[in-house]
Amino acid sequence: MLIRLHQALTSWQPTQSFDIQPGTAGVASPHRLATEWAGFRLQSAGQDYYAKVLFDDQKVLINFQRSAEISRQAGELGIAPALCHADPHNGVLIFAALDDSFRWARLDALRDPHHFASLTRTLDKLHHSGLPLPVHSRQQDMLRLRLQLETQGVQQPEELRWMGECVDLAWEALNAASYTPVLIHGDNIASNWMVNAQGEWRLLDFDYAARGDAWHDIATLIHEQLPTDDRWRDAIRAWRGDCNEADVARCRLYALVDDYHWTLWGMLNGVTSPRGLEFAKLGQWMLLRCRQSLSDPRFERWLNLTAEQAK
Repeated sequence: MLIRLHQALTSWQPTQSFDIQPGTAGVASPHRLATEWAGFRLQSAGQDYYAKVLFDDQKVLINFQRSAEISRQAGELGIAPALCHADPHNGVLIFAALDDSFRWARLDALRDPHHFASLTRTLDKLHHSGLPLPVHSRQQDMLRLRLQLETQGVQQPEELRWMGECVDLAWEALNAASYTPVLIHGDNIASNWMVNAQGEWRLLDFDYAARGDAWHDIATLIHEQLPTDDRWRDAIRAWRGDCNEADVARCRLYALVDDYHWTLWGMLNGVTSPRGLEFAKLGQWMLLRCRQSLSDPRFERWLNLTAEQAK
């Protein structure tokens, strides 16, 4: 990884020397952090940078050019660190480092009503940016993961096949609902947010950004908080101004399809990645969350309420 980073730095700034320090260590369970890229802190001529080098086992899952372009656009919007250089040959992205006042977000911050309003405003800025939309959707990403599990011969729990059928029904209902496609982040978990003492937020890692429904990002942001039924309603109302039963149903279905996506991701990486991260354990945790959603007696009603929004 260091060889590729040195090559990228030499190509970008051949006359400068860089002090290179390891960045955030990867963790896959119980939370995903730095699992797709190796991070490095850089300093040169009084400037601080943060570099990410794509792990070899992630090249089949992540479109480097797509990640680089959307990261650049998000930085220009002011909602993410500015992208300084992208080296597709070496799989390296170099960003202007955030100042030392920024820290990783924690779940308690996401649950705070004041912070939640700031988070949704940041996502709204992305959704309303008018940026060019990727050609792919999150559903297509999910189908690609499902195919890769089959291709790699990954052994899957029997219940996962039944869950996949339920998720397909959820996507059918969600796609029937009326919405204007926007650029969504697709992975706004706590570890992809940073915040400073002034309450300024920055969004990281656009590897799973896609064409989709703004409700998808809002639903996964709420779901990250492990919410109660009341919290679902209160959070939707805080974002949208009102909330009805169909709104909750739509969010609960997006939360389900997202959990299913990361179940597949964890199980696939648990087999294909040579690194010692607990990908399979994450897949089992996400499988449990899928099971909880599908065991809810209201699941069929969520499908009906969401599909009826198109009528």
